[in-house]
Amino acid sequence: MPIAFDVRALTSTVRIELDDSLSLAEQESIKAHWVDLAHDAGGEPDHVIRGSVRDRKELSHGEYVTWASSAAALAQRITSEITTEAIHGLRGEALMLHASAVALEDGRVIGFVGPSGRGKTTAAQALGRSYGYVTDETLAVRVDGSVVAYPKPLSIGSRPGVKSTTPASALGLVEAPTDGLHLAAIVLLDRRADVERPFVESVPIVEALSELVPQASHLASLQHPLRTLLGAIAAAGGVRRVVYSEASSLPPLIDDVLQQTADAAPMLVDVGKLSQRDCGCFSRKDDQQADPSAVERPGALWRATYVDALLADDSLVVLLPSRVVVLEGVGPALWMAADGVTEDELRESALRELPEPPADLDVDAVISDAVRDLVAGDVLTGA
Repeated sequence: MPIAFDVRALTSTVRIELDDSLSLAEQESIKAHWVDLAHDAGGEPDHVIRGSVRDRKELSHGEYVTWASSAAALAQRITSEITTEAIHGLRGEALMLHASAVALEDGRVIGFVGPSGRGKTTAAQALGRSYGYVTDETLAVRVDGSVVAYPKPLSIGSRPGVKSTTPASALGLVEAPTDGLHLAAIVLLDRRADVERPFVESVPIVEALSELVPQASHLASLQHPLRTLLGAIAAAGGVRRVVYSEASSLPPLIDDVLQQTADAAPMLVDVGKLSQRDCGCFSRKDDQQADPSAVERPGALWRATYVDALLADDSLVVLLPSRVVVLEGVGPALWMAADGVTEDELRESALRELPEPPADLDVDAVISDAVRDLVAGDVLTGA
């Protein structure tokens, strides 16, 4: 007999419907994975997942079913889909980092960020026996710094496809406080096999962006992506890195993480939306079409398509569609001036903005090299 059950994932209600291609024991096992997030409030769910291990030939044409060849594989796929729907439900409303997290009794949350294989789930399991388990995969932080817990079942295993799904309560993990969760620390996990003595170090905020942005889901959907991310970093006292080899060494480091002195937060200045080259189209701050004559100018240079840009002290942080770049030296002045101008005009504009260079510096060579690098890196684009 098919069964259905609802779970609360972040702010979304997801209904899982399992058909009778699974035995009753298999259905109950998958349902038991989500006991910690069981939701019985009634009403219509935000999303429905229909799971099956039927032979593919038995599936009706056009029927959308989450399919796997075994109950264990299906459980993993359901976990992934629930998380995807949970993330989608907070799109544009919260900063969501690919991270595990635990909470202290007073609601302070420590997030451990890293790509797959960096040890996030293992860290959550090791720390969750002493601190409240918040999540092992998605850390959701609202603009005000409050955290939305997602204590999903842990996916434990050394390789994709052979992981087991186990609820936190079955592992003896501590339940996190239900109210007042707020981000207190952001930690980059750096697991190395040859580290004998684990340690905590501070990471310069701008430097940390290159590691944090790839681990942020739907960052571009936020109204002010970079300011939101940098604001969260500043509110958390900067970014730390934990270098370790075994998860069992992490609990004693928590005090060091919270006490680590961070660099001073940079002065942030929004750049706004400036003219840019976008698939042959040009959008300007005043919403006017760019001068057609500028478009056709030989050698004209433009800012490539970007999502957001922010001045952080003397650096310019640019969020491109697929990555973040940090421009320093002559880079910020060149990028700001690249509004359909030639390289010579770009050089003249940059020189007006920059301080007097040293007498022995070949300014033309420096600027030419910088322009070439910006074009090669798809930060600037030519006509």
